[in-house]
Amino acid sequence: MARSGFCIAFGLAAGLITAVLAAPQAAVAQEKTLRVRFYDDPAGFDPANIFRTENENIAFNLFSGLTSYDGATGKIVPDVAESWESADFRRWTFHLRKNVKFHKGMGDLTSADVVYSLNRIRDPATGSPYASELSGIDKIEAPDDYTVLIDLKSPDGNFLHTVANYHQGQVVNRKAIEAAGRQVRWQPIGTGPYYLDSIDVNSRIILKRNKDYYRGPAPIETIIFQIIKDEATGTIALRKGEIDLVMRSNRDENLQILTKEGFTIYRTDDYAPSLRVFNLNHKALSDVRVRRAIAHALDYDTISKATSPLLQKATSSMLMPWMDVYTSDVPTYAYNPALAKKLLAEAGYPNGFTFKNLGTSAQGVTEFQQFEIDYLSQVGIKMEMELVDTPTFNQRRNSGDFDSTSRLLPAVNPDMVLSSYLLPENIAPKGLNGARYNNPRVIELLAAGRAEPDTKKRMEMYAEIQKIVMTDLPYLPMYSNAHAWPAKKNVTGVFVNHLAQVNFFDVDIK
Repeated sequence: MARSGFCIAFGLAAGLITAVLAAPQAAVAQEKTLRVRFYDDPAGFDPANIFRTENENIAFNLFSGLTSYDGATGKIVPDVAESWESADFRRWTFHLRKNVKFHKGMGDLTSADVVYSLNRIRDPATGSPYASELSGIDKIEAPDDYTVLIDLKSPDGNFLHTVANYHQGQVVNRKAIEAAGRQVRWQPIGTGPYYLDSIDVNSRIILKRNKDYYRGPAPIETIIFQIIKDEATGTIALRKGEIDLVMRSNRDENLQILTKEGFTIYRTDDYAPSLRVFNLNHKALSDVRVRRAIAHALDYDTISKATSPLLQKATSSMLMPWMDVYTSDVPTYAYNPALAKKLLAEAGYPNGFTFKNLGTSAQGVTEFQQFEIDYLSQVGIKMEMELVDTPTFNQRRNSGDFDSTSRLLPAVNPDMVLSSYLLPENIAPKGLNGARYNNPRVIELLAAGRAEPDTKKRMEMYAEIQKIVMTDLPYLPMYSNAHAWPAKKNVTGVFVNHLAQVNFFDVDIK
């Protein structure tokens, strides 16, 4: 296929791609402060180990990547790399912007910073859970201050997602990292539109506008993230005018109230699926007939409509419908308790069995889980909740120490989702493959799909992967999530992308 065909097939970079961002904004005439509800304890902002969407929202505005995501469309756009090229999806050349400055006088960003940042994630001593995302890199070089060459072990047409402003793609400053030492997660230095001014882990996080940001200063001078854990309290604070914007409202009743009262509800739908993770080393759960029995025993459509119809809907795939390789042509598991009992009997469990589901004591047994417990009990399966504190939950889930648990992985790159959950090199504790799934055909197809420039052939490969996985069922899709950010009417430019992130450079108060 001609090189132009590569560009048509992927809409990415096989050949030089250069994009021009909007001109820097005009100088801001007045000091503006935006008050945002932050819904949990902050856990730090080091890209190597950052965790949870609320923390990632902060980091998205502190750091930059070689590429980033457009707030309104979610498409790949240039960030500190103003252009790039790749003729074969294997060697990628990135051309950096000049005069991109790190926060707090830490100097200009150069190619050495990019090399350091990516190698820091790859270094086993760092202990980053995102190291596997960069496992396809063979070599990173900086031939001059503003050029980065990355050679991959095999072609990857999705690589621009890997170096985007998210987790492993965020560029840090070596001097700042080394100076911060063990406090690095609380002393982030990036090149984004805002910098961290101060933080009180019990009450608030304050960001200040980066006046040296390469796109110009953002409209808002100060963003105060007020830590309000209780959902109802956050809603009341917005209604009373104590805050301007709620980061993630996750209660249908609150959204209904705010909608009736005329608040703006910014949202994104189908941003990620919540999956039930089965430990395939568990005696009963290792049998695919048992996993299919569980799927047939649960009516996720009814559960979602009963518990959160505005924010959840049942889904039957690990990928989201807006992803270019998504297919609906996969095995599905309609609610059928009689078939569930039949499968259990065939697997040697005519009277059912018991398994434990790992959750957090902070969250407790949710209404959704109560429905699951009831549905499963009707076919003889007992799901016992094992509730632990959040740090223990994170440690055990990441190490694979559970019978079953749940996980959600927001991603724009479908290959990131599939590779993270399905490849054996990512089996916990090395990565997110908590099911310990290992299928040679899936491994083969993922490698071929990354390298395939023909859209039709690529789609066929990813479709086969989705069919295999939903047949084997190491993960059971439960529901897809929506993210809703209620705001006062005068708050504009809140675009919630498919990572549930908001670029506050776009946000203004009229």
